Amino acid sequence: MFQINRQHFKFSLFLGILGLIANLYPIPLFGNVQLILGNSAFVIVAILLGPWYALLTALVCSIGLFISWSSPHVFLIFSLEAIWLGFARRKDIYSLYADIGYWLLLGMPLFVLYASIFSELPESHLSFITLKQGINGLICAAVGSLAVTVISELWQLKDKVKDKKRRSFNAQLTYSFSLVLTISLLGSALIFNHQVIIKQQESLKRNLHDSVTHLGLATEVFLETHTRAIDNASRWLSLSGAEKISGWQSKLVKLHQSYPGFATMLVTNADARIIAASPLSALGVNKVLNKEISVEDRHYFQEAFFNQITYTSPAFLGRGFGADPIVAISAPFYRSNEPDKPTGIIEGSLDLTTFAQIEQANEVYQDQSMILVDEAGRVIYASDKLGLAPLSEFMWAESGKDYKTSLSMLNLRDIENPNPEFVYDSYALDNQWKLYVVKPFSPLLKLLESQYLTTFAVLILSIIITVLVTRVLSIRLTQPLSVIANKFAEHGHSKAADYHINEESPIEFLNLYQSIKKSKQELISYQLELEEKVAIRTFELEKANAKLQILVEKDELTSLYNRRYAEAKFRSTQDFCQRSDEVMAVGILDIDNFKSINDTYGHQGGDECLRVLSREMKKYFKRDTDVIARYGGEEFLLILPFCNVLMIEAHLNEFKDKVQGLVIINPNDKRPISMTVSIGALVNNARYSTELDVWFKQADINLYQAKNQGRDKVIISMPKPSDKKVTV
Repeated sequence: MFQINRQHFKFSLFLGILGLIANLYPIPLFGNVQLILGNSAFVIVAILLGPWYALLTALVCSIGLFISWSSPHVFLIFSLEAIWLGFARRKDIYSLYADIGYWLLLGMPLFVLYASIFSELPESHLSFITLKQGINGLICAAVGSLAVTVISELWQLKDKVKDKKRRSFNAQLTYSFSLVLTISLLGSALIFNHQVIIKQQESLKRNLHDSVTHLGLATEVFLETHTRAIDNASRWLSLSGAEKISGWQSKLVKLHQSYPGFATMLVTNADARIIAASPLSALGVNKVLNKEISVEDRHYFQEAFFNQITYTSPAFLGRGFGADPIVAISAPFYRSNEPDKPTGIIEGSLDLTTFAQIEQANEVYQDQSMILVDEAGRVIYASDKLGLAPLSEFMWAESGKDYKTSLSMLNLRDIENPNPEFVYDSYALDNQWKLYVVKPFSPLLKLLESQYLTTFAVLILSIIITVLVTRVLSIRLTQPLSVIANKFAEHGHSKAADYHINEESPIEFLNLYQSIKKSKQELISYQLELEEKVAIRTFELEKANAKLQILVEKDELTSLYNRRYAEAKFRSTQDFCQRSDEVMAVGILDIDNFKSINDTYGHQGGDECLRVLSREMKKYFKRDTDVIARYGGEEFLLILPFCNVLMIEAHLNEFKDKVQGLVIINPNDKRPISMTVSIGALVNNARYSTELDVWFKQADINLYQAKNQGRDKVIISMPKPSDKKVTV
């Protein structure tokens, strides 16, 4: 009958409390992977005192894990492990070997069964978490066994479990090597795997950021291009006059052909009746001619007509042209004699399938998916494999909050589950839409799982090899000693040569030393070679980044700075002028009738005009502080700090006249091309506003006036006479 030994009980309880404290502070690795060392306590007790005291220690240790993990499985799994190790010790089976058998035969299958029934773990997480439990168990078994072996003087307990028979030198040497090998291999593997997964996270995070930025910019360019098309078309309609309504249908069809990103386009009168449409057949020719179709209840009409703005709608179901989800872009147009009273609107419905083409540009990362959400939180577009229907509410939740990772994670399907489904990054568009790029989280787990599985397999193989090799080594070490002992007992001390033993170190040791030395030299050589390759790759990456920076800041066609650079440069320029209380000018230069140039001379001729004009601008506005940028299409932005208010108008008129005198040779057919430009500008003290949009708006109004007054003009808003006088 089992009797409680008070000394053993106190010892077991003491180690259990130490294990409990250690388990309260598990070592975090990646995600929810944690290394626990407190369970080494019940391994020590199982070796020294047997199964039942080990059970007590395991229960106390598991309290710490239950507090940390909030999962009751720890009491079952680790209590059984303690009992298993205790009985194995009584059978003279080494604890490490017994623990390998436990996790393979009972521990991991039991955990899978428990997790499948009681846990919310996704199937993709299950095998990884199970493998992690086994690896962690082996580490604790190895640490506990090594502690008993190395510091045996510490465990001076009466009536502790002893071997039934004395173990051989071969067995002891093999087991000692196996313990050291297990701890070294698993420890280094955990560190290596941790570093690898950190690199994977950094790479994944960078890839996601690059993808979402690329797709976000592409989406913004797509929207901006089509918004500007509608905006320019509305101005063109305003200039056309009411007497030309009969010709709008054909021109609308041509405009639609130029912008296939629009699924449909239409023009209404002031009563919201459709008077032109493309494709006309979809609505019916007679219905359009008779003005039978009204869009009075549509937001895109109300916002554009009554608020007199260029309006981009949230996603909604179409009507008339079809019942597909669309996003409408609309703008009002006016009579030439009533510029403040809208005559109607022009509207284009974006083809949402175009976003799939934008996503295809990101095909380098095939396992990533794209989600585009409007300002109302509804799905505009989502990759097919996500199964999110257009116009559905975008339902998602942050997940993996307790995971140790720098990645942002979310769930789309099982929102309540704390375990992450996707890693993601997001991009906020200028129109309050939001773009998400997501990637399944499970491949990261699969990578780590494969690393752990490889580690486990290498460990088992290493232990098998260690057993075989150690047996050979022990025989080679013990056999000569036996021969010497026998010879000495029979004949007394003799020369070493009589026993076939060299007085020098064994040749195997020398060979081993030389082999290690050679391997080290090869390793150093490989390391130097690897460092050289890394340095070369780093240099190439820096060069590529420099080129990319140039591409980001400059327009490829004109070699001028682009809109992003101009907006960023404006801040520092305005701030510098403001601190000096200086005057600055912001101007918009636009090529007159550029569409006509393109239609007459082709796009190559138009591009040549842009290139020649850009070169002339760089020659004329050549101060280091001047900023010249292509703002979009045939429109250029001038930021001229420290300018003279008395000379700026003449300066701009001089450049306008110079452009008028240019003769440009069309590279396509060698025909000469002449062009004119209109310039709208604002000159004021830098304190006028810190926002470029405010300066740009006034300059744009002046440009509009220049266009209305016949083009080839410069119109500037000057400071009032009462403003502080500024000189160059």
